[in-house]
Amino acid sequence: MLKKIRSIFSKTSEEVTEKEQVSQRIDKTCAALIIEVALADKIFDESEVNLLKEMLLKAYTLEAEDIEELIKNAETAVEESTSLYEYTREVNDNFDYESKLNLVDQLWRIAFADGHLDKFEEHVVRKIADLIHISHNDFIQSKLKNRN
Repeated sequence: MLKKIRSIFSKTSEEVTEKEQVSQRIDKTCAALIIEVALADKIFDESEVNLLKEMLLKAYTLEAEDIEELIKNAETAVEESTSLYEYTREVNDNFDYESKLNLVDQLWRIAFADGHLDKFEEHVVRKIADLIHISHNDFIQSKLKNRN
């Protein structure tokens, strides 16, 4: 999945400033991590799709078409996923701790979207939280806060 998402990220306009490119790259990075959690259990139901679209439109500067393309490519390429390090490095380079916690909250919301927390979803959230250096206490607090 990450390989296909990477190819979407490389589509940037020459008129876009460097700051805007960084912002877009960060937004797409967060979107990729959220999609990775949504697809972790191999079940991507309507409740997850709707919440995912709502979250991405609200929180990030992504167009509806970009979100649709990200989701479509992610669904077909989830088995190709090899590493979260590139994306989590981007988060670590550009986010303060509070912004990282906000991302973990979003990951939990998508994991709980279908009313069931799958062990694979929890594993991906835990792995991302570890890679972005979220304390265990904050990880658990976020989980409890976002459980419906």
